[in-house]
Amino acid sequence: MPGLPAFVLKKLYVKGSLKNTDGGFSLSIRNTLAPGTIIGFEPLQIDGQSYPLEKTSLQVGETSLPATEISATAPYQFPLNATATIQVAGETLAPGVHQIVITVRTQEVGELKISVSDTI
Repeated sequence: MPGLPAFVLKKLYVKGSLKNTDGGFSLSIRNTLAPGTIIGFEPLQIDGQSYPLEKTSLQVGETSLPATEISATAPYQFPLNATATIQVAGETLAPGVHQIVITVRTQEVGELKISVSDTI
């Protein structure tokens, strides 16, 4: 199955959404392509450092799901035009530009690797 081009995947990232929070940091993705089914995540990477899935959650509206609980047997339906905030607990990021890699597995097109840069 062919993947999506990198320039299309970059459009899924909400530019300017990377920020430190009280308990860590967060960033957002917005589904601008088509309704999708998320069946898993790989650990988020910032500047080459991986952040464990056990410290990662997906927030959509008032609903927060631990990343470890999203799987092929417990998928997350990601509607068109929905925004999801990925939250990582534990560490904050230094001010400046950061290289981000978000890897999401979907039922429809397989693995999506979103590589972007953003500034805190």
